[in-house]
Amino acid sequence: MDKRVQSIIDTVKAEALKLKDIEKDKAVVKQVCQDVQNELPKLKELSTDKVKSAFNLYFVDYLKNNYMEFGGRISRRQYWMFALFSILVGIVIGIVAGIIPILSPVSVLYLLAILVPSIGLAVRRLHDIGLSGWFFLISIIPYVGMIALLLLLCLPGDAKTNAYGVAK
Repeated sequence: MDKRVQSIIDTVKAEALKLKDIEKDKAVVKQVCQDVQNELPKLKELSTDKVKSAFNLYFVDYLKNNYMEFGGRISRRQYWMFALFSILVGIVIGIVAGIIPILSPVSVLYLLAILVPSIGLAVRRLHDIGLSGWFFLISIIPYVGMIALLLLLCLPGDAKTNAYGVAK
């Protein structure tokens, strides 16, 4: 058999194997689409009023009332909702600053303005799991420190009263 013919046969076999993989991929895509369709009704329940009230409760109220609060405890939900809204606001400011370059200093000012409350929330979150706020300094250790802090912030809080206050 000619080498060219053998090469064509090998190519056809390889393409046939790819078609089998495509069938598997189609099944996965079909399942993902079904999952998305099942989740859509839940998204319809999410109203702008709920988002606004969550934004006001977890972000705006905290900045207005507890800007430099380092004592006490906060729940995991409070911490991560503040983090979520901080990131979203930062993204919006970054996009606007990218479109209108003269507003670039606004993104830096936002980062500086959110720094103290973010540290305060992390300290209070550490209090919720029964650790001293000084554990925040573990983040100074390159790579490992930030991962360790992230894991600590994800832990569930103490259900009972601890040295830092009443559970929320």
